[in-house]
Amino acid sequence: MKKTVKKDGLNIREWVRDRILFLAMGIFVVGAAGYIGAGKVLDAQSMWMHPVREFALLISLVGVISLGYEIFLRELTFNEYKEALQEIVNPDAVRLGIQGIYKNRSELAQATSFEVLFENVKEEIFIGGSSLLSISTASRELIKNKVLNGIKVRLLVMDPNSTVVELITRQGGGRHTFLNEIKTSLLLLQKLHQEIADANTPNKGQLIVHSYETIPSHSFISIDATRSSGIIIADIGPYLGRSTPRPSMQVVNKKKGMFSYWKEMNDIMWESSKPVKMEVDDPSAINSKTLVLASGNETEFYDSENDTWQKASICQMGSDWRGIKGGQWVWVRDGVTKEEAITGTKKKFRLQFNLPLENTDSIRIAEMLLRSDDACHISVNDVRLVQEYGGAEYPDPFLIDIDQYVQVGDNTITFELVSYAKPDAKVPEDNLVGLIYRLHVEYS
Repeated sequence: MKKTVKKDGLNIREWVRDRILFLAMGIFVVGAAGYIGAGKVLDAQSMWMHPVREFALLISLVGVISLGYEIFLRELTFNEYKEALQEIVNPDAVRLGIQGIYKNRSELAQATSFEVLFENVKEEIFIGGSSLLSISTASRELIKNKVLNGIKVRLLVMDPNSTVVELITRQGGGRHTFLNEIKTSLLLLQKLHQEIADANTPNKGQLIVHSYETIPSHSFISIDATRSSGIIIADIGPYLGRSTPRPSMQVVNKKKGMFSYWKEMNDIMWESSKPVKMEVDDPSAINSKTLVLASGNETEFYDSENDTWQKASICQMGSDWRGIKGGQWVWVRDGVTKEEAITGTKKKFRLQFNLPLENTDSIRIAEMLLRSDDACHISVNDVRLVQEYGGAEYPDPFLIDIDQYVQVGDNTITFELVSYAKPDAKVPEDNLVGLIYRLHVEYS
């Protein structure tokens, strides 16, 4: 397998580009020093005095102009060129304020992470969906940090007691996975609300959770919708309990664009919802605790070259792969090389977590939903499970009961992911590989 060689040589172009401000300042300082130093080094009556000073002054002006351009004009000029190019290539998208359309959440996550999306929020984050399990798990600390820093966060989930949830459950063959997702998410959000309320932080924002009883028209993430800098990401089409990926659209606030349409749709869903009681009368009375971990930032892969564990990457999805709520498809990189597609690969991943218990009798549920491509072998605390798991395109993921293998304290789940060789592969997309899972543990 071909190895990637990192060159240690200095790249002059990158050096100049990354340090243009420093260079502009340096040019100004050199010119200023020459202008001031000329009077001390040269005689006042010297024929070279005025030419040297004028040249030094010219150099200083070059530095000042470069510095001003870099600070004030370069980004503006770049954005103008970018908008002009986009309008030439796709005038309709520019006119409607569409920044991107992604075929699934994995592709969206590769383009824009929640950390980047929430980085510049000024007033409000508004998120609506079916269960919001990915928000209550993977983005929990991010939401908490934003609320503690004065941001208002509104969350909109389906009512677990609605007839629509019952209908979706029946469509899924009577399995209560979808219902459990909503209840788990609400429980985690309730605990998050309690943590925010207990935090001794001035000028906190708000965490408001509503539920609705109708079939959702779409899922969405809305950032500062009332400001000119607002952004909305909307999943196109309703979620009906299926794990089939849905395309997503990212739009910005542009006059007569798509932004106003999605904003109105979001507001309609909120107006038809009702508040969820987040306060716990006696938090100590809740004996059951829930731990939900999913593939994403918590997953690591083994780097055999350096003999270390590294963070896994969100990877490209196959055209017929399906998802698992709360999880992301991961691998060692965002995609395979052509050579890896032909020869196949074998990589090791792990998930580590801690259960603060006195004995294993306190564990009520420990189960994992999993999909992979091609095949995955699992070990829980060095106990290897016999079955081989795959099913990237199956209607339902594998449900693995691991409560007999988890233990008090530190736990490690190891995934050995195998991609079989495909000698006739023409491009990397002919033999993609990935892993997605969600772990649910309840204990008292």
